[in-house]
Amino acid sequence: FAAETKIAGMPLVDAKKNAVFWVYSLALGLYGLFITAVTFHIVAIFAEVGRSSVEAFAYFLPQAIFSTLINLSASWFADSRPLKPFLLLLLLGLIVGSVGVLNLHQWYGYWLMILGFGTGGGLWGLISNLAFIRHFGRKHLGEISGFNISIAVFASAIGPLLFSLGFDIFNTFAAALWLSIAMTSALLVVALKTNLSEPARA
Repeated sequence: FAAETKIAGMPLVDAKKNAVFWVYSLALGLYGLFITAVTFHIVAIFAEVGRSSVEAFAYFLPQAIFSTLINLSASWFADSRPLKPFLLLLLLGLIVGSVGVLNLHQWYGYWLMILGFGTGGGLWGLISNLAFIRHFGRKHLGEISGFNISIAVFASAIGPLLFSLGFDIFNTFAAALWLSIAMTSALLVVALKTNLSEPARA
């Protein structure tokens, strides 16, 4: 895939024709979809493998600590580096976290959740803050970021519903998690093949 970059000031109508916009927007939206769904159903997900609600809620503290550490360190590195490696790490984090949920009945599943979703959570804010201003400039940043946020909000809204439907149909959350892995893996391949080179910064 070829992604055309332009000087600062690209309007939304042109940004939507650019592969860069959709790779970043879909990655951010996909992460929001599945992490919101996992958070919404966290007690039921733990209960499915015989783990208590106390364990389910206890997961959030180490995940938040790890996410904060990732965000702080990545923000420092991002000052002088392109964002593509961070985007790839976010997608890998979502895959690792989903694999962790699938293996939550094993001791390592819990820690894969923390590692994967913590990494993704720490990078989500970084990427959403920097990707569009670096590629499309400040002039139309409001409408470009606003459209991206609309995608993320919509994705986050349907995530819990998709997990609920998957559970109702298959009597397990595994189907939704395999869907997460498949969709994220496909987007990861697209991101690897897309030229996400950033315009030179002053």
